[in-house]
Amino acid sequence: MLTQEPTLLFFRHRPDGWKTNASIASSIQSLESSFFLIALGRYPHALLICASAIESAMQASSIGATVNDGLQDLIKKAKRVSQAVQEFGDSLLNEFRVTRNRITHRGFSPEDDSEAASLYLEVGLPFLSLCYRELHSFDLMGGLLTEYVEHIHAAQKVHMLAKGLPNIELSYCLHSFGHLIRWCFKRNFSAGWEIDSLVHAEEVGVKFERTYAEKQELERLFEVPWSFDCPVCGDLDSAVSELDPARLDDRDVIPKRMACTTCGFVVSGPQLFLSQVLLEEQVAKSRSQILKEYGVP
Repeated sequence: MLTQEPTLLFFRHRPDGWKTNASIASSIQSLESSFFLIALGRYPHALLICASAIESAMQASSIGATVNDGLQDLIKKAKRVSQAVQEFGDSLLNEFRVTRNRITHRGFSPEDDSEAASLYLEVGLPFLSLCYRELHSFDLMGGLLTEYVEHIHAAQKVHMLAKGLPNIELSYCLHSFGHLIRWCFKRNFSAGWEIDSLVHAEEVGVKFERTYAEKQELERLFEVPWSFDCPVCGDLDSAVSELDPARLDDRDVIPKRMACTTCGFVVSGPQLFLSQVLLEEQVAKSRSQILKEYGVP
């Protein structure tokens, strides 16, 4: 009897033998499920599913795992065969495992979002990527579609910059990654007439008129506005960012708030470093023009 090939939505390359190894197939399917949970803002649940992906990846390897091994046992066995796994921080892995167990047995609330998102970025994805590389000779970030990898890396960079700040809720680090997923799969959750209406609006110019008016309003509201291509949907010149006026005097171009008139992506003031990281390459290219436009010598 033929077995239907599992559907994968985020991968362009797969680990060798994934079609015949149920555990490795389960691992990458769990990872994809965690991405959708991120898009829904269910960060603690995404952490649980990411932990399951790690367990399945280790179960699928040749470390001598048994069906009764839990995450802690699997990590110990993986350390025996991989120096890189052995060198991964024990304190971070213990925190990841304890938090996973607490959420599993006691549930979660919005108060857990920050910790779950932080552990997902700092431990879950890096350790899973390490397990794929060391135990399956598979480059996870090389296997994912590049647009998602870019926003995973952006989220990790924002997290690294923000995690030491006091009283900051860190789930926003994954904001652009989640928005990208919702935007890319929007058609899957839209009625046919909605799609037809959007196409018609673009054909007759309604979309342009509406987005142009919104862009003008943003430029009026922002103290020092500048237009960029949207880092999420990629639409040209559709995102307006507010530059930090205090930093301009020092010839530093630092984006703060941002909004895209096409896909609705918004970065608010408290979401520190997010616009700065997402627009980093565009700012580097436009820096001289921006400084000249605002009369900075």
